[in-house]
Amino acid sequence: MHRVTFMVAMQKQNLDVLEEKFWAVSDPDSPDYRNFLTVSEVDAIVNPPKEDVAAVVAWLKSAHVDRIKNLGSALEVRCSVQSAKQLFNTEFMEFEHVESGAVVVRQFGHFSVPDELAEIVVLVSGLSEFPVPKIGIKRQSQKRGLSQTAPSISPQSIQSYYSVGSAVSTGGNNSVGVIEFEQQYFAPSDLAQFATSFNVNCPPVTAAHTVGFNDPTNPQLEATLDIQYVLGVAQGAVGWFWIENSNVWLYGFSQHIASTNPAPYVVSISYGWNEEMQCESGIGSAECSQLGVNSQQYVALVNQNFMAIGVRGISLICASGDSGANGRTDPYCNEDHLNPVFPAASPYITSCGATQIDATINNGGNSVPNPPPGCSGVVCTGSGGYEEAVSYNQANFASGGGFSNVASTPDYQATAVKAYLQSGVQLPPSSYYNATGRGFPDIAAFGSNVLISSSGSIEQVGGTSCASPIFAGIITLLNQFVIARTQKPLGFLNPLLYKMAASTPSTFHDITVGDNICTESGCSSSCQGFKATKGWDPVTGLGSPNYAAMKSYISALLKIEDN
Repeated sequence: MHRVTFMVAMQKQNLDVLEEKFWAVSDPDSPDYRNFLTVSEVDAIVNPPKEDVAAVVAWLKSAHVDRIKNLGSALEVRCSVQSAKQLFNTEFMEFEHVESGAVVVRQFGHFSVPDELAEIVVLVSGLSEFPVPKIGIKRQSQKRGLSQTAPSISPQSIQSYYSVGSAVSTGGNNSVGVIEFEQQYFAPSDLAQFATSFNVNCPPVTAAHTVGFNDPTNPQLEATLDIQYVLGVAQGAVGWFWIENSNVWLYGFSQHIASTNPAPYVVSISYGWNEEMQCESGIGSAECSQLGVNSQQYVALVNQNFMAIGVRGISLICASGDSGANGRTDPYCNEDHLNPVFPAASPYITSCGATQIDATINNGGNSVPNPPPGCSGVVCTGSGGYEEAVSYNQANFASGGGFSNVASTPDYQATAVKAYLQSGVQLPPSSYYNATGRGFPDIAAFGSNVLISSSGSIEQVGGTSCASPIFAGIITLLNQFVIARTQKPLGFLNPLLYKMAASTPSTFHDITVGDNICTESGCSSSCQGFKATKGWDPVTGLGSPNYAAMKSYISALLKIEDN
């Protein structure tokens, strides 16, 4: 008999208190900066009244469910399809994937909860979801016979360009994790081969730090890239591999992270979807189901969880999207508006655009000294190259970026966004975007011709999916420096990053060339988007990181020794 697993989300309390605390612990100018909360302290603020939880539990038990796990403001439930049909007064159907033949059971049609619980239950997640889309990693080469048309990126390239030098993590409790969704597995053998091929120290991911089921016999490109670059940049760090095998999307995974202790201090996310379509079609109709939750309300629920995560000192980092400002839902630019990606457009997350090395300037720069074996057959650029926003001509995509239609411009970036909009740079028609919205991305990192080890071969891949784990690795190295001296991580990054860029511009490499007008499908004449320029822009954010300068800035800010 088929079983289903789902999550019942309940109305949180005291959200104003949570948000006030979130900003206080995240703002370097606040006396409460980095005074993070524990899971139990967060729960004490936001969890629903015990009597409300008891009422929902009683309802679930009336259908003889197998298991109920309390996640604070949500309940995770496993039961038979028959029990779920009884609970929600609905039907379930089998769906078969047209290519793989895989069969899944999903809820179909109307469903409901009892009237007396309607004010308590705000969302049911996991009954109708189908596999969710990643941002879109690009395979930029066939296995071996690697492309020579553009400089390749290895861990040594990142060490050189981003002034990482010989910085490593010494392990301990300094941790970084990647979040994957259905069927994005990795092979430990690929990670070990990557470490050997590129002369980097990537400790194995232990069973204790693997959340969900990983099938090492069926590795996928996205998970392979993610785990190799967070650990290849933050050498020696404790790595987490977190895969959501059940039918959940952003609410489900964020609720899991929010209620898990311990959890990785830095989390990289390479997934996203049109902000306004979280509930309207495709992936979105999934978690929103039939309980009257629209996309804006769904985004708000996820953002509540992001605050609950950030207030604990966890840094959330995500890719900004790979289909330009127009977005994957409008590949041929037929619409009269741009499509911001969520969660990249959330003000409670750090969003990463992608860059490339221009192969036409100084021949793409100089090779890294003493190239590792993984650079055989290609030029792993190490210095002298010109970094610019990814282009369709080289990378076959453009970074997502723009302005949220849900969240307003947060205080931490108000000055930077205003400067961009008033800079005189060419902008899309004003009706195409929300000039008062949260601007994204926040930063950028390499996202073209990045080398990974896959099933025994070296491949070149590209996407903002590369930028997110690379930047997550940089932050993990900064956390190593900070945790060793203060016993606390950096937490939610954006107020720090924008303050840092404003006072010490050298902490970022300002990217001033490129745009995000194209999509993954090309550059139609009807496509609109934004252009990179001096300072922050909605293509590459503040720019790419300068680790050494960032470390020095943080050392002075926190009054800790830089050695």
